[in-house]
Order: sequence, then C-alpha cells, then structure tokens
Amino acid sequence: MNLFSYIKQRVPILNVIGEYTTLKKAGMYWKGCCPFHHERTASFTVSPHKEIFYCFGCHEGGDVISFIAKVEHCSPLEAARHLVERNGISLPEDMSWDKKTETYDAKKSYYKTCELFSKWCQEQLTKNPLAHRYLIDRQITEGSISSFSLGYCSTDVRSLLNFATKEGVLAQNFIDAHIIKEGKMGLYTTFDERIIFPIHDHLGHTVGFGGRVFKDGDDRAKYYNSQDHVFFNKGTLLFGLDKAKKAISKEEAVFLVEGYTDLIMMHQYGYTNSVATLGTACTPDHLKQLAHYAERLYVLYDGDSAGQNAIIRLAELCWEVSIDPYVIILPKEDDPASYLSKHKSLKEPLASAHDIFSYVVHHFADDFKNKSLQGKLAATTKILELIGSLSDPLKRDLLLQQASERFMVPLNTLKQSIMSQKKAHIPSKSQETSKLSASPLEKKLFSAILSHRNVLAPEDEVLLGLLLDTPLKKVFDAWSASKSNEGTDLIALFERLGEPEKSFISQCITQEEPGDKELLEPAQLTQIYKKQWKKKVHDVKLRIEEAEKQGERTQVAQLLNDLNALKTKMLVRGIT
Repeated sequence: MNLFSYIKQRVPILNVIGEYTTLKKAGMYWKGCCPFHHERTASFTVSPHKEIFYCFGCHEGGDVISFIAKVEHCSPLEAARHLVERNGISLPEDMSWDKKTETYDAKKSYYKTCELFSKWCQEQLTKNPLAHRYLIDRQITEGSISSFSLGYCSTDVRSLLNFATKEGVLAQNFIDAHIIKEGKMGLYTTFDERIIFPIHDHLGHTVGFGGRVFKDGDDRAKYYNSQDHVFFNKGTLLFGLDKAKKAISKEEAVFLVEGYTDLIMMHQYGYTNSVATLGTACTPDHLKQLAHYAERLYVLYDGDSAGQNAIIRLAELCWEVSIDPYVIILPKEDDPASYLSKHKSLKEPLASAHDIFSYVVHHFADDFKNKSLQGKLAATTKILELIGSLSDPLKRDLLLQQASERFMVPLNTLKQSIMSQKKAHIPSKSQETSKLSASPLEKKLFSAILSHRNVLAPEDEVLLGLLLDTPLKKVFDAWSASKSNEGTDLIALFERLGEPEKSFISQCITQEEPGDKELLEPAQLTQIYKKQWKKKVHDVKLRIEEAEKQGERTQVAQLLNDLNALKTKMLVRGIT
C-alpha cells in the first residue's frame, strides 16, 4: 500500500468535506451546495461508501485528496500532508513521502519554530500593558487580538528559548528561521520591542511575522517583516487569507488593502472577505491566488499619491488573471482603518467603485492638454497597452471611447493603433481543468462496470479495450487493472489516473440513483461498439495516409492487419 492509499483509508471523506459545506443525507449519498462554485440548488454529491465526490453543476469530482487539493488550491502531495497533519495520522516508518521528505521535515520544523515564537509573543503581550494599550488605542478589539494572534516581542531572548526548549525547539532553529541573530553581545531577536503580527499561509501554518514599532521616540523603520526564506516569500503570501478564504468564496469578491491594521479593522467591521499584502506591491502571484476564490477584486489603497500609483501598477497586472478589478476611492487623508473608524461602513465609497481600467484612463487624462508631446505619447501608449490587453471586446470599445473623449484623439485612430500593435499580451483567462467528455451511453457503460461486478463478459472486455479511443481507453485500462473479486478497487483505480479521469469516474458513479440496479443492455453495448468502430476506422485511415506520405509501407501493412483482426472480432461478436 502506498502513502496516498494509507491516508485515504484513514480519513473519512464525509468528515473532511463536511468542514467546507453543509451536507444532508439523500439515500445512499449526501448532498449539499458545491464549495467550488456558487449555486442555489444543491448539486454536489458525496458517496461515503465509495469515498468519492462529484458536482453535477461544475463537474468537479474525485477522492478526499483531490477535494483538498481543489478547495485549498494546492498540489495532491500538499493535500495529503495537510490531511496527515489535520487528522494526526501516524505514518509507518517504512512509508515516506517521496524524495522531498527531507525538505518536508525542514518545512515542518520551520512551521513549529514560527508557531512557538507566535505563542511566546502572545504571552509577552499579556505582560506588557503599554503594548496592549497601544492596540486598544488603535481600536483593535480583544477579539481581534485573539483571532489574529497578535503579540509583543520583548528583549528577553532567554525567556523565549526556555519557552521553546520544552517543545524541542532550540536556538539554532530560531537562527535558521531568521527570528534570532547572533551579535557581539550575544543572541537577540530581530523583532525587539515591536507589536507582532503573525503571518499564515492559506492553510493556516505560521510562516512569518510583521513587527511594528509603537513607543514614542522609536525612530526605527515603522514596520519590519520576516526576511525572505525558502519557506517565506512576501511576494506570494497574503495576510489574512487563511481567515478570509471562505468568506471570499461565498461573496465571490475580495477586498485588498495594504496594511496589517487596515486588514484587521476591515474584519472588525464585517468585511471578512479582506486580505492585505505584506508591505510590498501586489504581485501576479497574489492576484492568481485571489482569482482562485473570487470573481471581483476591490482595491482599497491609501488616498495619497503612493496609493494611487500602486493602483496604476496593479492595473498593469490584472489582465494576467481571471478577476474583475475595481477601485474604491477614499479621501486623500484616509486609509481604510481611519475611514472605518469615522464612518463605520464602506457603503458609500463601495457604491461608487470604479472599474480599475476606467480609473486609469481618467488618471492619465488628467492635465493631458498641458503635457508635452512626448508626455502625451507616453500617456496614450500606456493606455492603449492596457486597453489592448483586455479580452472583452465590449469593454475595450467602451474604454477606447472614454480615452478618445478625454485625450481628444479620434476613436478610429486609437482603434487602428491597437490593431497595429503586434504584442501578444491579450490576457488568457484561467482555463478550467480539462474535462473528459463522453456520451450518455458511454457514461452508462462506465457507471455499470464501476458499480457492478461481472457486467462484461471476458470477450466484451477484450473488445472494448481494443475499440475505445483515448482518453476513455485510459480509464478503461485502469479499471481493468484495478478489478478484484470484490469489485473495483477505487483507491487503486484513482492512483492510476489524473484529475480529469477521476472527476469522470466520480460523475459516473454518483449519477446512479440509490437502489438503481439497471445494468447495460446488450443493444446499448452494441451501439457503443458501432460508434467506437467508426471512430477507429476513421483514425486508422488518417494514420495510413500519413504513413503512405512518409513512405512507411511496413507501418501501412501493420495498420491494415490490425484493423482486419479487429473487424474479425467484431463479426464474431455479431456486430457488422
């Protein structure tokens, strides 16, 4: 038994999926609203006895590892590790992850080191009234302090090491994690005398920290973030995503802010579908992550010039991902935290949110008359690049109309300029996972052979193995290899297939109604044979034509022999 099989046998799929969506029993299955797309009528089905899921709305399907990989947007290996950690599964000594086990062990040690530092800082906060008072004065509630695990880093390194040694974490672990450094006077923390904001990845692991000065007269940089590490990259992490992802998926929208305090205040005022960058500009990786969860992105950056420039940079990235970006304009003197403190709601600025591309058009059009010729060309070129990158022709035309009016340049001239640009940077929307298509009859065939033993006679199994085209043949061959006296071994079957095939299998099994014992009728099997035979003949003809062009006479002869042998088997079966 391999690692994945071992995990799946010990983690009930119903328990795992029940943490992400509400399921109700419906005969042999459990049904609920799909966690992968918005729907009002439940079309998501879980089969506890088969340990699979399938959604009849978006056609996602698979096993418990597939589910975690899809819902948490991670690899199957990361999903398996997540299930092991979440469920406290002990792996046998002879069962390793893969060649990356050493890296995984190092990552696990890093997570533990960061988690212990976070807990120590939380304890230190309770002992420092000044640090605690600072947070309260910033209107951060006790609930938020607890929810976001806020803390305070004192200068007492010995206290930290004593706290961590009990858990088997030593000074070297903190040094390797860039939390402690060695100086002339001994060991010291890189976050001395700062409020600590623990940073988590989307799965909830503590992976880094943001530290903020708070004492009067402290003239150090206001914020200090963990140094980049093999397990910590500011350009790929978003503060609060672990807490916000469910709300983002539910609302199909996300608010993006710049600061830790801004983010916490957004959550306090009910905007729990909010995340923040870690003191860095938004990157394509950030946007790609958010596009997994949301259709719309609302940007709330500070109203100063730096915030406006950040919005313009963001517009240049948005065409790379499948997400609709909007800008919420705040007064120049406000950031999200201060605005919410005054008004308690974003209702007014949200109602007047601008499409980010329209916003940028108006930004570049400001004072256009007074720009130099070079300045006008630069502004126009930038706008045309942005508009030309959009895949929606209606949106492109509307924005070109706006640009024409604001820049006082004929609309046809702008259109011709875009047409003449030979840059291939029009966005390609994120593609859905490729689906395996099959006719209703072919689905019924697989539903029958997956759900019932001995549906096919041995000669039928041989003939289908020869006739079926790719990718149905791939599924059929894997099924043949996974059969046992008890029926189909689904765990063994899933191990042989990729995600599109797993989804197809889940669909075939779950589309069978509880108690349905109807098997494939002989006439229906004959229909499948005839359809596949036509495909096979057409495919062989094309291959023969290609072989003849290449002068491959031996290959032509082999193709004809194989086709005639298959035709003989069809005649023996009574199919003409």
